[in-house]
Amino acid sequence: MLNRIFFVLILVTVFSSCNNDKKKGKTASDKNEILLDSLSSPNLELTDYPKEFISDYQLEDWEGFEKLHQSMERLKELNFDGIQVDLIALSSHIKKLRSGPLPRELEIPQIKSRLKVVEMQVQKARYFTQHYKADSLIPSLSLLYQYYNGFILRMVALQSENQEFESKGDRE
Repeated sequence: MLNRIFFVLILVTVFSSCNNDKKKGKTASDKNEILLDSLSSPNLELTDYPKEFISDYQLEDWEGFEKLHQSMERLKELNFDGIQVDLIALSSHIKKLRSGPLPRELEIPQIKSRLKVVEMQVQKARYFTQHYKADSLIPSLSLLYQYYNGFILRMVALQSENQEFESKGDRE
C-alpha cells in the first residue's frame, strides 16, 4: 500500500512539473514578439520635402536626395518586421549621397557634417534592431528624425542666409 501511494505521489509530481514547464517555456522569439507588440509607436515628425528650396536652386534632378526623403517617409510607418530592411535601404541612399558630389550650392561643411550625423544615427538604429529593442530603438529613431530634420532645415536656412547676404551686398 505504501508503495502505491509513493508511486502516485511521484506521478503527480512529474505531471505537475511538466505542466509548469509548458507555462514558463516561452522561447526567445516569443519574448521578442511580446517586446515588439509592447513598443509604443512614437510620434516621428518629418519635415516636409523642401520643394521651394529644390526649385529655387534648380535641383530637381538631384535624385539622391529625393530617394533619401522617400526612405525616411517609409521608415516613419514603423513596421518593426521590416525595419532593418528599411534602415539598410536608408543607409545605402545616404552613402550614395555622401560618396557622390553634392550640388555646388550645398558643398559646404555644415551640410556635409549634418548628413554625416544622419548616417551615423542610421547605423546606430540598425544596431538597435538586433539588440535592445525595447529601450533603445525608439529613442534612436526619434534622434534620427531630429537629425534629418536638422539637415533639411539647415539647407533651407542656407537659402535664406544667401538671400540675406545678397541683399546686404546690393545695399552697399
